[in-house]
Amino acid sequence: MRIRGFDWTDAAGMARAHNEIGGASGTAKAHDAESMRRMLEQPGCDPERHCFIAELGGAMAGYALVAYERPIARAVAQGGTLPDMRGKGVGRALVRQAAEHSTALGVDALHVEAGERNDALQRLLASEGFEIVKQYWQMRWQGDSAPSVSLPSGFATRSLLQGEDEAALTFLQNTAFGENWGFSPNTVEQISARVEQNIGGPESILFITDEGKPAAYNWTMFSADGANLSGVISMTGVHPNYRGRGLGRAVVAAGIAYLVDRGAAHVDLEVDSDNTPARELYLKLGFLRVSKTIWYEKRFAGR
Repeated sequence: MRIRGFDWTDAAGMARAHNEIGGASGTAKAHDAESMRRMLEQPGCDPERHCFIAELGGAMAGYALVAYERPIARAVAQGGTLPDMRGKGVGRALVRQAAEHSTALGVDALHVEAGERNDALQRLLASEGFEIVKQYWQMRWQGDSAPSVSLPSGFATRSLLQGEDEAALTFLQNTAFGENWGFSPNTVEQISARVEQNIGGPESILFITDEGKPAAYNWTMFSADGANLSGVISMTGVHPNYRGRGLGRAVVAAGIAYLVDRGAAHVDLEVDSDNTPARELYLKLGFLRVSKTIWYEKRFAGR
């Protein structure tokens, strides 16, 4: 086995590995070399510094991509081992490489997400000194009609205007999520790149405005689920100054309506299981929990 750094010629191989590890091969969710390249070119990703390739017999066996979140002194690793390469120590080698790299970056902790049914990864992380720190619910809305959108007087909904609203969206997102676990503040450059690549276009990012000033937002996108079009609420937030006025419910309802009106058979989102107000809001709007993911943390001595 060999662990080496990423090279841009690896983009096609990483796309195949991503698809096989995540079960996306042959589906509309699959990456190709170009879409993988665009993902890796996002500001702050820097794969030549933060991505590692595992090889067995000269063939790619898996990868680890480390997201370096300097503002909150943490790293997040994702990736995995190709199905036909499992049981050969590849996953453990990649986890150790991610931990070693995180130590060199000087972060306080490394986080890794595991599916609730991925017992092998959970056992591996526990054996490498990781501990469970957080759980997230995956929730789904599926109905005949979207919930109604009710806004206070003077408020309105509109889509993001690309080239004009990125700074406002960055400020609103950073302000709304500043105290949330695991949230690292975004730059306008990072948000602009994500807006550019949003599946569904910039217009699927919605604002609720107070006399034109953004007060809440719902970042929606589309995905494919077999033959059906699936809607996704990626992030939703309300500026602290506007909380307690029903904008949370309104902006989620607006997102559901937007996605359903454009053909989504259902709408998916995830929520921190400890965030009781958000969790209860989604349940009241008709979302049901369908699965959960578990976040593991490895903290580094003296930090």
